Amino acid sequence: MPIQLDFRTLSLTLMLFSIVFGLGMFAYAKENPKFSGIKTIGAGYLLIGGGCVLLGLRHLIHDFASVVISNVAIIMGVVLTYRGLFRFLDISLRFERWLSPTLLVLLASVLYFYTFYSPDLIPRIQAFSTTFAAACFIGAYGLSQHPDYRSRLVIKMLIGMFLLIGAFFVFRLIWTLHQVVPDDFMNAGLLSSLAVIAGEFLVILSSFATIWMASDELQVELSEIARVDPLTGVYNRRAFDEFCESEFSRALRSGSSFTIIMCDLDHFKKVNDQHGHHIGDEVLRRFAGILKNRVRQHDVVARFGGEEFVLLLPSNNADQGAQVAEDLRAKTAETQIAIPPKTDLAVSASFGVAQYCVGDRDWSAALHRADNALYAAKKQGRDRVVVVASA
Repeated sequence: MPIQLDFRTLSLTLMLFSIVFGLGMFAYAKENPKFSGIKTIGAGYLLIGGGCVLLGLRHLIHDFASVVISNVAIIMGVVLTYRGLFRFLDISLRFERWLSPTLLVLLASVLYFYTFYSPDLIPRIQAFSTTFAAACFIGAYGLSQHPDYRSRLVIKMLIGMFLLIGAFFVFRLIWTLHQVVPDDFMNAGLLSSLAVIAGEFLVILSSFATIWMASDELQVELSEIARVDPLTGVYNRRAFDEFCESEFSRALRSGSSFTIIMCDLDHFKKVNDQHGHHIGDEVLRRFAGILKNRVRQHDVVARFGGEEFVLLLPSNNADQGAQVAEDLRAKTAETQIAIPPKTDLAVSASFGVAQYCVGDRDWSAALHRADNALYAAKKQGRDRVVVVASA
């Protein structure tokens, strides 16, 4: 027997979509607890599914459950869906906190009145359509407040979804003002069936968009992990190479300069041999912290290998780089690392400074000169800064 896509059948499919996607959201949130709002979205889907169950049982259960509770649950599900999206994207709307509950209370009141005191299907459809449209427009407006919505396709897609569904329910509202609606809601015509399909559209597209955004964040996080040294928290050599390539291209275009500083902890092997690698790791972390905290925000600090670090200073010449290196050298020399039970370990570092020159064929030429300067600092007795002459 062929399946008839009547209102009950469509309600059943929306219920299945909502439950499956809702449980899927809960499972995803459990596996990825760093994301906020996904559980809220899942709860919204489950409410939509629950409302559809009650709605599909019209004439089989009490009218209060199949009319009032079912419709309010569906709208509440939409509210939780966009609230979850707001939380995920860190969007806050003050007016929404009181407007959404107010809309739900008004909807429940209208549905109750026109079900038990003055039974009339048309005002119920109008009230539900108005509330659903309002909820969608609130969702679209809230998403439009995200600072990056113009540059992020997924957010624009969500805004378009809410606007399209909201426009449909406005059309449905206007249609009821000019057309005769059947007395039986279960046979209320094409628009009622399309309303269920709109709900399916909302559940499917919003869940897809949420996973899309979560995947983007995870990809950025993994990319950052691949560029960061896990011990010290500064960039690794791969990331440093990328920054230098970019800065070299900028220097070629604009004629600007940049400086590279190579630095190396003095007698680090003795620290590991005498105090153990755990103390050596602490020394590396402390030294990396000094480098990060005493340079500009757009300067690049990276661990080059072992106890050797390298810095990229955009828009700096050799003299400015030498001042930075001297400040770092002095701060390092002041550092005392406590070693249980009562020992303080003094550390020092040597620095080599080199500036990019117009004739350099690539940025590694400046790196090579900085490395030579570092070697000279080591040879001259360590704990000092050497600036190599420009080529």
